[in-house]
Amino acid sequence: MNKNLNPLNWKRSQQVVGGAIAILLVGAVGTGVAVHANQKAEEKKIEQLSKEKAKKAEARAEKAKQLEKSSEADSKKLLDIAEKTPTDKNIKLAEDSILKVKNAEVKKAFDNQVVGIKNRVKL
Repeated sequence: MNKNLNPLNWKRSQQVVGGAIAILLVGAVGTGVAVHANQKAEEKKIEQLSKEKAKKAEARAEKAKQLEKSSEADSKKLLDIAEKTPTDKNIKLAEDSILKVKNAEVKKAFDNQVVGIKNRVKL
């Protein structure tokens, strides 16, 4: 084995240079590990935020569905009241509640029902 490869046989200047290189290598490895850990943490954070965003969007969609169902039920209830007692006030309340309904088919059916009630009142 070559005598120069053994660190115990190195001269003082060689020991200083070897130590400096060793410190640089340890620093580079440490920096690489830290960067990798930060990158993984950032990826986890982004993934968690996207999951939370998806949950919020799903909750909003569910709330919108419930609101639509409740507005349809309210409109149906007011239409029933307007059919039983067809006053101008009841018809107006039913028309106002129909404006809140977003489903086109249901809205059209309710509008047709209001037109029928209005025609009966005219007679």
